[in-house]
Amino acid sequence: MKKIALLASAVFMTTAMSFDEGGYPTYMSKGEYINDFNSLPLSSELSVDRLPWASSFWPSIYGGIAFRWNNYHTTEPYFAQLHYKVNDINDEIDRLNHELFVQNQSSSNALTIHNRILELQQEKRNIVYQKSGEHEKVMFDYARPNRLEDVQRMTDEQVNKLSPAEKFDVYKMLIGESNRFYLTGKILDRKTGPYKAYWEGICHGWSTAALEFKEPKPVTINKQGVKLTFQSSDLKGLLSQYHAQITGWPDRAMVTNQYGKRCGVEFPAETWHLNNGVESYQAFENGSIVKRSLPSECLDDVDAGGFHLVLANQIAILKKGFVAEATRDREVWNQPVFGYESEILEEGSSLYMKRNNGTAKQVRVKTVMKYANDGGRMYWAKDAGDDEFYAWEGRTSGTSNYRFASKTYEYILDLDRKGDIIGGHWLSYERPDFLWIKRNKGFIRGRTRLTKYMNDLKNLVEIR
Repeated sequence: MKKIALLASAVFMTTAMSFDEGGYPTYMSKGEYINDFNSLPLSSELSVDRLPWASSFWPSIYGGIAFRWNNYHTTEPYFAQLHYKVNDINDEIDRLNHELFVQNQSSSNALTIHNRILELQQEKRNIVYQKSGEHEKVMFDYARPNRLEDVQRMTDEQVNKLSPAEKFDVYKMLIGESNRFYLTGKILDRKTGPYKAYWEGICHGWSTAALEFKEPKPVTINKQGVKLTFQSSDLKGLLSQYHAQITGWPDRAMVTNQYGKRCGVEFPAETWHLNNGVESYQAFENGSIVKRSLPSECLDDVDAGGFHLVLANQIAILKKGFVAEATRDREVWNQPVFGYESEILEEGSSLYMKRNNGTAKQVRVKTVMKYANDGGRMYWAKDAGDDEFYAWEGRTSGTSNYRFASKTYEYILDLDRKGDIIGGHWLSYERPDFLWIKRNKGFIRGRTRLTKYMNDLKNLVEIR
């Protein structure tokens, strides 16, 4: 862990930051952070005009932004039942893991439970594979327009049901800058597929776009016999894809600042332990439960003190949101953070066995971090709630359709004699994997052809 001892009195600096395993030395701020704990408000939220908008993460298994989200089905597709089966299996695996690792079991019972978990995991893999095949039929295996003439023969209703990618390709044709469905092809050929992991998508693009751009209003263009309407979610999807391009390779080091690394190990909360300041997790190996040490990137890479500094400074002092990768294990769920509530639980000179050099006081804190969410309804049911996809024709901010969520963390802060935060220690299993921001607003001179192709999107949206 890169300890916060690297802090200067008025500047919070991190060491090498990266996506995945690379290293890019950078800062989360340009010397603008306040380190004094008592000068940092215990709660704050961004103003209404700065709240990030909720959106889908545009799952790769649906086709990303090439998915026709507005083409509602009147009945559930076959794979809906498979989706429900997977959820039931996940619930049963969670229950069994709790039995295995939390309750004291005899060796024979533990082996029986473990074997049942393995059976369920295999059953789940089979169902997910079957579900992916159904996704392919419903999401990918249908005719799409190839030329502008194909679109000109469509009704307004048919055009409205095209995917965000298809609509943008049509827009490029209408303004005379393309003659083919370039974006749609790239999304379908390289970036999506029915056999991708269920959590793969462009949440990294959505989360920064939601902080940077005003929630899009619907835009209609009448030209060359085509009435083309971008609904709010169409433009959200396009902004998310654009930001996914510029915050990914090869531009990520030029446009983002990151604190912390991704943890690539999966260890459910029930297997995690904190004993005498040392974290570990349990696994079942060779017929018995064993204790494993966590790899370095899954430990305190986002130091608790650093987290509190970033959260309070960004939201309360600078009035700017940031992105938190909100899950601790190998899955990646980027979320745009807009608020927090902290509570001081205890103060003392020595609350915790671990202390940073120079610590004069320790403060135990519980914090609720608030963020816009990407959950929502199933696409085949216009008003039903679920967790699979989220897109709406109109804007959702300030309405009952707005999705947000929170995470609760508990940690110790180390303060020096001046009251500055010089480090911290996590007490809870829950914590962000890494934190990051996009440095500058607006469209950039991207180095990929797809980024350059999407640059005309700036004519359809507004920066905050």
